[in-house]
Amino acid sequence: MSVFFAFLTSLVGIAGGVFMIMIIMKGINRSQEIRQQTYQKTLEKGIYDYRLIEGKKSSGTATLGWGIFFTAVGIALFISFIALGVLAEALTGALVPFFVGLGLIIYYAIRRKVVGDEKQNGAPVTFNPPTGRTGDPVRIVSGDDE
Repeated sequence: MSVFFAFLTSLVGIAGGVFMIMIIMKGINRSQEIRQQTYQKTLEKGIYDYRLIEGKKSSGTATLGWGIFFTAVGIALFISFIALGVLAEALTGALVPFFVGLGLIIYYAIRRKVVGDEKQNGAPVTFNPPTGRTGDPVRIVSGDDE
């Protein structure tokens, strides 16, 4: 019976992690879809806004936040398994989220050292009029170049 409980606990821990990742990816995908639709609508109306092209700048701390979250879940499961007295049977269920979180935190630390601050190209974007139409090209510059 204890082997079954250990297997079930591990399975629930892994399934929960996969489910959380699926929800995160769905949210990211939906956000990108909304941004693309907004950009298309503004282009149809003749509005060219450089802020829609650039998008929101990422601070890069999402990986750290999720790493802390998963590590905390792993530690909480570990403590609860000690309290229930089933640590030996259910240790995998606590270690999987703990090491996933620890891996994300390590990835964040390595990425910050290797990548550092990204620099933008700074070159302006130019849109020419559609084929068969006349007009001046529209030049879009960043807020720093204005």
